[in-house]
Amino acid sequence: MSNRRGYRGYIASRPVRGLMQPQQVQNLVVRDYAARRRVTYLLSATEYAMPACYLILETVMRELPEIKGVICYSLFMLPERAARRRELYERIFAAGCSLHGALENMAVVDWQDVAALEDIFLVDRIAARAVPPELVS
Repeated sequence: MSNRRGYRGYIASRPVRGLMQPQQVQNLVVRDYAARRRVTYLLSATEYAMPACYLILETVMRELPEIKGVICYSLFMLPERAARRRELYERIFAAGCSLHGALENMAVVDWQDVAALEDIFLVDRIAARAVPPELVS
């Protein structure tokens, strides 16, 4: 039996994919995800508003030996750089934890899940650069 407490929520105080969501709403989404998965939800840590700031995520990462994993409001809150995300995945798996995206309804528990998530990030990045259909003649 594990002595780990549960899953730490991780929410944003800056836009996620260009949209700003109230922290109350983000917490509801995380709490609902935990309830549907029947896992213990620990109060959320809120990231600072500065772009590309991950100080609070680093604080959550230091908690890994004491928790079962992290439930992000959205996996798009993770660092933009793939190398930095890979480092996070390695730390999470080395600690015997998992990573979850409540908005995406996705659990990342192994490297196969990481590959699927990284494909999603790639498609999102390509789609962001695409010309909107209304501008194509």
